[in-house]
Amino acid sequence: MKLKLSSEEKKTGNVKNEAQIKKLFRKLTRGLMDIYVLFYLCIFPLCMRDKYFDILTFRFELFWKPTFVYGIIFVILGLLYLISDALYNGGAIRRRFLTGLKEVREKGNSNGFFGRVKSICRYLHISIVDIAITVLIILFAISTALAEYPYEAFWGDRGRNQGLLIWMMFYLAYILISRFYRYKKWHIYAYMLFSSIVCVWGILNFFLITFGMFENADDIFKYTFASSIGNINTYTNFTAMLYGVTVAVFISSEKIIETIFAFAVLLIASFAQIMGVSDNVVLSTGIVLAMAPVVLWKNKQSIIKYVVVCLTYLSALKITSCIVKTGIKTMNKTKESVQISLAGTGFMSILIALFAIILVVLVLTEFKSLSRKKAETVMDDDTGRIKTLRHIWLIFVTLGVCAVVVVLYLANTGWHEEIWKPFSNAIIINDEWGTGRGLNWRLGMEYWKNDATLLQKLFGYGPDTYYIITMDRFMNIMQDAGYGMFDSAHNEYFEYFITVGILGLAAYLVFLFTALKRMITSINTASKYMAMGVLGYAFQAVINIAVPITTPIFMILLFIGITVSKDEKAYC
Repeated sequence: MKLKLSSEEKKTGNVKNEAQIKKLFRKLTRGLMDIYVLFYLCIFPLCMRDKYFDILTFRFELFWKPTFVYGIIFVILGLLYLISDALYNGGAIRRRFLTGLKEVREKGNSNGFFGRVKSICRYLHISIVDIAITVLIILFAISTALAEYPYEAFWGDRGRNQGLLIWMMFYLAYILISRFYRYKKWHIYAYMLFSSIVCVWGILNFFLITFGMFENADDIFKYTFASSIGNINTYTNFTAMLYGVTVAVFISSEKIIETIFAFAVLLIASFAQIMGVSDNVVLSTGIVLAMAPVVLWKNKQSIIKYVVVCLTYLSALKITSCIVKTGIKTMNKTKESVQISLAGTGFMSILIALFAIILVVLVLTEFKSLSRKKAETVMDDDTGRIKTLRHIWLIFVTLGVCAVVVVLYLANTGWHEEIWKPFSNAIIINDEWGTGRGLNWRLGMEYWKNDATLLQKLFGYGPDTYYIITMDRFMNIMQDAGYGMFDSAHNEYFEYFITVGILGLAAYLVFLFTALKRMITSINTASKYMAMGVLGYAFQAVINIAVPITTPIFMILLFIGITVSKDEKAYC
């Protein structure tokens, strides 16, 4: 006998089915994304196949292949979701979505074309950041299509494997993380813990404890490679991210256990920054310490913790300098480090003493304030004063940046050369500056001014084709100068300017700026963690290279930061 269900019973059944379908697929997608994010934040930095010999190609494959497979899996899950909706829910989810989209489109018609687009974006939860990264990927694709060597531009195999393919995978990762990932606080602690292992490894390498990693390799690599990352430049862009995140976590932490853990990682990250022996970290450390007050100061405790951060880094510098002076065998490049050389001066000792005094004064003042509040039962709101301090600090940082720009301009235009002579290696940009970076950038600009067509100036020569440009035109100059070849500009932004053009660079900067603005202004503290890590990487990128050994980590931190900062104001 076949029972007939009433319309009310059918409706109730459909509601239950719909809830079960959504719950099942939500659980599946979030579980898969937890695995994806944790793998790339924690396990990926430690993965190696044949020591350093194939680390670049191995990490490239270890990112793009699993990400591509994940994309296929999520497409299949999407189809199964629609099939389940059709079979067990009468297609109600699909119909409701399409009906809502139609209504939004019709309502937006009265506001003109842009009003309609804005309404649709809101309905589909498409943010300004979504649009910025989509435009960026389209420009990368156009650059590849117009490239003189499209195959090489797609794979990036003549450079550092940063061609169109990996950017398409970054875009796919962005879609997956921004739509399906849900941040959990312990994820950032897991990242900090595993990254600390990478950093401890690098610190041991500083003392030439190599774990047999350099067997069958030239001894020179002992002084230019570190940890599970590779070249010290790449290693220090990894430590830059960890340092930025850890500073933010330490300053923002409220529970004692979290504070102790964050400080332990901060100590490791500080030594790792210094013992990587790459002066790129001057930029990454500088931007983190400059922006931390603006982003993270919210009460007196956060100011005290900021002073602890500064004192920790300065002390780590001084300790490293003392170790080098004792004659203990360390990396030869310590002699070239501006940081370590400065740490050996009396100025560093004065600076450490000054910060120690400031810390003591702040702690004593805070204790007195807490005692007074307890005795008088007075609630003191520091919000206004902290806000004023942040503004004063921002003015101070802005003036500092302007001063640096003025000094660089005067030093490089020949104004009173005798003043700048003692600092010429650091501030006068010539062919030898930055281990050949000056020559590298000059050759890049020569190509752009003399050889690049209008289309190439707008869309570039093709992603990651810098090697082809320099080898085709300047091979003799590079070899005569003793640099062999330049397969990267050693300046991410200048490389994008040459390889994906003015439009490509502009799109990347807009994406980065809109993402950082959203993360920094978000009320979600977790987004600020990611913002500080992203800032650390982005600033040192002015004199460093992008490689798939670390760029997947950078992108995932960036995408998580964007995801956890979502709010209604973020949408178009």
